[in-house]
Amino acid sequence: MNTQKLTELIRFILTVSSQDEDWRCRELGPIHVIKYVYLADMYYAAENGGKTFTGTAWKFYHFGPWDLELYQEIPNAVKAIGGDIRTFESEHEKDGVRFSLTDDTLQHNDTQLPNSIIHLLRRDIQNFGSATNDLLHYVYTTPPITNATPGEDLKFTHKIFPDKQSIKKECGSPLTAKGKKRKKKHIESVKKKIAQKREENKKRRIKPRPPRYDDVFFQGMMELDQGFENPQIKDQKGIIRVNPNVWGGDWRKNRDLP
Repeated sequence: MNTQKLTELIRFILTVSSQDEDWRCRELGPIHVIKYVYLADMYYAAENGGKTFTGTAWKFYHFGPWDLELYQEIPNAVKAIGGDIRTFESEHEKDGVRFSLTDDTLQHNDTQLPNSIIHLLRRDIQNFGSATNDLLHYVYTTPPITNATPGEDLKFTHKIFPDKQSIKKECGSPLTAKGKKRKKKHIESVKKKIAQKREENKKRRIKPRPPRYDDVFFQGMMELDQGFENPQIKDQKGIIRVNPNVWGGDWRKNRDLP
């Protein structure tokens, strides 16, 4: 693993996360940093014949990418760039630490990272931030993971998502003041149209007549209940065995799965 490249990559990750509008999301835990480093390696490998940027020895561990050396090196990299390490008590031992950059270290905005990493990784950090579940779901659907089984070394020779070009367009230059005003005006126009359509639907809506709770109604309910027995569900214990071959199924390559 190239620690110099890793340090520069972590600097970029924390710099982008520090720009989040919500100050509570500006800190990242080890799990977030590891997954963003993995995504950076994947994006870089797609443009460089399967060779990763950091040279991390990625393995399929539990449900996703992992490397012990990387996990142990993160605090050293954060210290090297003058970042802040905050520890706290947590039910999850490995999650009781958060990394961030202070105001003094945010002056370093330039980066030597390849373009194959910058745009896509910035998009991911801005989309997921420290939202663990959303980030993990995305990572678990990437090709190096869906084409591996637990315990295997991850291969980065697979093609990444076909919508890569459209993704790059989403990472263009920010809107100008005039563009923001035009966008806001369009959103307000859409909201008015939706509200108007909702009112029209209310006028056309047919209100059902309420049922008559008379003798006929209650007699009918009694007739329906007669003869119907609610079977009691008995507690059972057992072992569910899952065939290891399921890891090789094509269903894992469906990115639209929840």
